[in-house]
Amino acid sequence: MLARLVSNSRPQPLQLDCDLCAIVSNSGQMVGQKVGNEIDQSSCIWRMNNAPTKGYEEDVGRMTMIRVVSHTSVPLLLKNPDYFFKEANTTIYVIWGPFRNMRKDGNGIVYNMLKKTVDVYPNAQIYVTTEKRMSYCDGVFKKETGKDRF
Repeated sequence: MLARLVSNSRPQPLQLDCDLCAIVSNSGQMVGQKVGNEIDQSSCIWRMNNAPTKGYEEDVGRMTMIRVVSHTSVPLLLKNPDYFFKEANTTIYVIWGPFRNMRKDGNGIVYNMLKKTVDVYPNAQIYVTTEKRMSYCDGVFKKETGKDRF
């Protein structure tokens, strides 16, 4: 489950209705593929971390609905908060990371950075993984790769 950070409010779950999804990585393998128009025709377009679109529209498209961001990439987003979180930005941000960074008791460094961002940009749509969901994902990763993410 994901919970939305909202200034002075309880977290809210993310709910989507997508018919056709495009998941676009931040890999250099997209350069030269010329699938931007096809990507932009999807009802939900997911991008990873802070992958650029500007200058690569022909290959990766122009639109972004959801941006999935690792806890380690949050500082990169916060270097240019007006670009990522300004009023007109409709992108939904899904932030994931280990409990130690995402904890809500005042000791989660990434969670604290995101909370301050929401205070400055109250319309920003920032969702964070719950501890239970992150634990589930860690289990899936270990089962599929045979490796512990830690």
